[in-house]
Amino acid sequence: MTHSIACRAFGTFAVLAAVMFLSLGSPTSAKADVVWSINASFEDGGSLSGNFTINVYGYLSDWDLTTQTIGPFGGFEYKPGNSYISNGAFYADFQPGYVRDLHLAFTTDLGVASADNPIVGGSPGPSYECVGSYSCYVPLGGTTRYLTEGVAVAAVPEPSTWTMLILGFFGIGFMAYRRKLSASGLRLA
Repeated sequence: MTHSIACRAFGTFAVLAAVMFLSLGSPTSAKADVVWSINASFEDGGSLSGNFTINVYGYLSDWDLTTQTIGPFGGFEYKPGNSYISNGAFYADFQPGYVRDLHLAFTTDLGVASADNPIVGGSPGPSYECVGSYSCYVPLGGTTRYLTEGVAVAAVPEPSTWTMLILGFFGIGFMAYRRKLSASGLRLA
Protein backbone atom coordinates (compact mmCIF):
# COMPACT_ATOMS: atom_id res chain seq x y z
CA MET A 1 0.00 0.00 0.00
CA THR A 2 2.85 2.40 0.81
CA HIS A 3 4.46 1.64 -2.56
CA SER A 4 1.18 2.47 -4.34
CA ILE A 5 0.92 5.87 -2.59
CA ALA A 6 4.54 6.68 -3.48
CA CYS A 7 3.97 5.75 -7.14
CA ARG A 8 0.84 7.89 -7.28
CA ALA A 9 2.68 10.83 -5.70
CA PHE A 10 5.58 10.45 -8.13
CA GLY A 11 3.15 10.30 -11.07
CA THR A 12 1.47 13.51 -9.90
CA PHE A 13 4.87 15.15 -9.52
CA ALA A 14 5.89 14.06 -13.05
CA VAL A 15 2.69 15.47 -14.57
CA LEU A 16 3.11 18.80 -12.75
CA ALA A 17 6.74 18.99 -13.83
CA ALA A 18 5.83 18.36 -17.48
CA VAL A 19 3.07 21.00 -17.43
CA MET A 20 5.37 23.59 -15.86
CA PHE A 21 8.17 22.80 -18.28
CA LEU A 22 5.88 23.23 -21.28
CA SER A 23 4.26 26.42 -20.00
CA LEU A 24 7.34 28.16 -18.61
CA GLY A 25 10.16 26.71 -20.66
CA SER A 26 9.66 28.70 -23.85
CA PRO A 27 11.35 32.09 -24.25
CA THR A 28 8.78 34.91 -24.29
CA SER A 29 8.63 38.51 -23.25
CA ALA A 30 8.67 39.15 -19.54
CA LYS A 31 5.52 38.48 -17.55
CA ALA A 32 6.71 40.78 -14.77
CA ASP A 33 7.79 44.38 -14.39
CA VAL A 34 11.17 45.11 -15.98
CA VAL A 35 13.41 47.52 -14.07
CA TRP A 36 16.04 49.19 -16.26
CA SER A 37 19.20 50.73 -14.77
CA ILE A 38 20.81 53.41 -16.96
CA ASN A 39 24.27 54.93 -17.22
CA ALA A 40 24.91 57.28 -20.13
CA SER A 41 27.07 60.21 -21.23
CA PHE A 42 26.09 63.45 -22.95
CA GLU A 43 28.20 65.11 -25.65
CA ASP A 44 29.01 68.00 -23.30
CA GLY A 45 30.50 65.69 -20.66
CA GLY A 46 27.38 65.48 -18.51
CA SER A 47 25.94 62.18 -17.40
CA LEU A 48 22.63 60.44 -16.91
CA SER A 49 22.01 57.74 -14.31
CA GLY A 50 19.12 56.10 -12.54
CA ASN A 51 16.37 53.64 -13.33
CA PHE A 52 12.87 53.27 -14.67
CA THR A 53 10.30 50.48 -14.70
CA ILE A 54 8.24 49.13 -17.57
CA ASN A 55 5.28 47.34 -16.02
CA VAL A 56 3.78 44.04 -17.19
CA TYR A 57 1.39 45.99 -19.47
CA GLY A 58 4.25 47.78 -21.28
CA TYR A 59 3.93 51.21 -19.66
CA LEU A 60 6.31 53.31 -17.58
CA SER A 61 5.25 52.92 -13.98
CA ASP A 62 8.14 54.29 -11.91
CA TRP A 63 11.27 56.29 -12.67
CA ASP A 64 14.11 58.12 -10.98
CA LEU A 65 16.63 59.52 -13.48
CA THR A 66 19.21 62.18 -12.69
CA THR A 67 21.19 64.34 -15.11
CA GLN A 68 24.42 66.06 -14.09
CA THR A 69 24.82 69.85 -14.10
CA ILE A 70 26.95 71.07 -17.04
CA GLY A 71 26.78 74.58 -18.55
CA PRO A 72 23.19 75.74 -19.24
CA PHE A 73 21.84 72.39 -18.09
CA GLY A 74 21.12 72.51 -14.40
CA GLY A 75 21.08 68.98 -13.07
CA PHE A 76 17.59 67.59 -12.83
CA GLU A 77 15.98 64.61 -11.17
CA TYR A 78 13.14 63.20 -13.27
CA LYS A 79 10.64 61.59 -10.86
CA PRO A 80 6.94 60.65 -10.94
CA GLY A 81 5.98 63.79 -8.99
CA ASN A 82 7.49 66.22 -11.50
CA SER A 83 7.40 64.63 -14.97
CA TYR A 84 4.85 63.67 -17.56
CA ILE A 85 5.78 60.49 -19.37
CA SER A 86 5.18 58.60 -22.57
CA ASN A 87 6.76 55.50 -23.95
CA GLY A 88 6.71 53.00 -26.75
CA ALA A 89 8.45 49.67 -27.24
CA PHE A 90 11.77 51.36 -28.05
CA TYR A 91 11.64 54.77 -26.34
CA ALA A 92 10.85 56.54 -23.07
CA ASP A 93 10.12 60.25 -22.73
CA PHE A 94 10.16 62.26 -19.48
CA GLN A 95 8.82 65.83 -19.63
CA PRO A 96 8.44 68.09 -16.60
CA GLY A 97 6.05 70.73 -17.88
CA TYR A 98 6.83 72.12 -21.32
CA VAL A 99 10.25 73.57 -20.61
CA ARG A 100 12.39 70.45 -20.35
CA ASP A 101 12.50 67.00 -21.95
CA LEU A 102 14.55 63.82 -21.62
CA HIS A 103 14.00 61.48 -24.55
CA LEU A 104 15.70 58.07 -24.63
CA ALA A 105 15.67 55.69 -27.60
CA PHE A 106 16.83 52.07 -27.33
CA THR A 107 17.88 49.33 -29.75
CA THR A 108 15.70 46.57 -28.29
CA ASP A 109 12.18 46.30 -26.87
CA LEU A 110 11.91 47.71 -23.33
CA GLY A 111 9.30 45.10 -22.40
CA VAL A 112 11.84 42.28 -22.71
CA ALA A 113 14.58 42.11 -20.08
CA SER A 114 18.08 42.25 -21.49
CA ALA A 115 21.53 42.43 -19.96
CA ASP A 116 22.58 44.99 -22.60
CA ASN A 117 20.18 47.43 -24.29
CA PRO A 118 22.24 50.23 -25.86
CA ILE A 119 20.82 53.74 -25.97
CA VAL A 120 20.71 55.10 -29.52
CA GLY A 121 22.82 58.25 -29.40
CA GLY A 122 24.80 60.68 -31.50
CA SER A 123 24.24 64.24 -32.66
CA PRO A 124 21.55 64.96 -33.74
CA GLY A 125 20.35 61.68 -32.34
CA PRO A 126 17.09 60.39 -31.10
CA SER A 127 18.27 60.46 -27.44
CA TYR A 128 18.57 63.93 -25.93
CA GLU A 129 17.82 66.34 -23.11
CA CYS A 130 16.65 69.87 -23.81
CA VAL A 131 15.74 72.91 -21.72
CA GLY A 132 14.08 76.28 -22.32
CA SER A 133 11.69 75.33 -25.09
CA TYR A 134 7.92 74.96 -25.29
CA SER A 135 8.36 71.84 -27.42
CA CYS A 136 11.76 70.23 -27.30
CA TYR A 137 11.08 68.45 -30.56
CA VAL A 138 11.50 71.83 -32.26
CA PRO A 139 13.86 73.64 -29.86
CA LEU A 140 13.08 77.29 -30.66
CA GLY A 141 15.29 79.27 -28.33
CA GLY A 142 16.02 76.17 -26.26
CA THR A 143 19.24 74.27 -25.76
CA THR A 144 19.63 70.61 -26.61
CA ARG A 145 22.35 68.14 -25.71
CA TYR A 146 22.57 64.64 -27.13
CA LEU A 147 23.54 61.37 -25.53
CA THR A 148 26.67 59.95 -27.14
CA GLU A 149 26.77 56.58 -25.45
CA GLY A 150 24.93 54.65 -22.81
CA VAL A 151 23.36 51.38 -21.90
CA ALA A 152 20.34 50.14 -19.99
CA VAL A 153 20.54 46.88 -18.06
CA ALA A 154 17.66 44.79 -16.69
CA ALA A 155 17.66 41.60 -14.68
CA VAL A 156 14.55 39.42 -14.78
CA PRO A 157 14.91 35.66 -14.37
CA GLU A 158 14.30 33.60 -17.49
CA PRO A 159 11.21 31.36 -17.49
CA SER A 160 13.48 28.31 -17.37
CA THR A 161 15.00 29.64 -14.13
CA TRP A 162 11.54 29.83 -12.56
CA THR A 163 10.78 26.31 -13.82
CA MET A 164 13.91 24.89 -12.20
CA LEU A 165 13.20 26.73 -8.95
CA ILE A 166 9.64 25.40 -8.73
CA LEU A 167 10.71 21.89 -9.71
CA GLY A 168 13.32 22.02 -6.96
CA PHE A 169 10.67 22.92 -4.39
CA PHE A 170 8.46 20.07 -5.59
CA GLY A 171 11.42 17.69 -5.41
CA ILE A 172 12.26 18.72 -1.85
CA GLY A 173 8.60 18.34 -0.85
CA PHE A 174 8.42 14.89 -2.46
CA MET A 175 11.61 13.77 -0.69
CA ALA A 176 10.20 14.95 2.65
CA TYR A 177 6.96 13.11 1.92
CA ARG A 178 8.85 9.90 1.10
CA ARG A 179 10.98 10.22 4.22
CA LYS A 180 7.83 10.63 6.30
CA LEU A 181 6.30 7.51 4.70
CA SER A 182 9.42 5.40 5.24
CA ALA A 183 9.78 6.59 8.84
CA SER A 184 6.17 5.70 9.65
CA GLY A 185 6.61 2.31 7.94
CA LEU A 186 9.55 1.46 10.19
CA ARG A 187 7.63 2.25 13.35
CA LEU A 188 4.75 -0.01 12.41
CA ALA A 189 6.93 -2.99 11.49
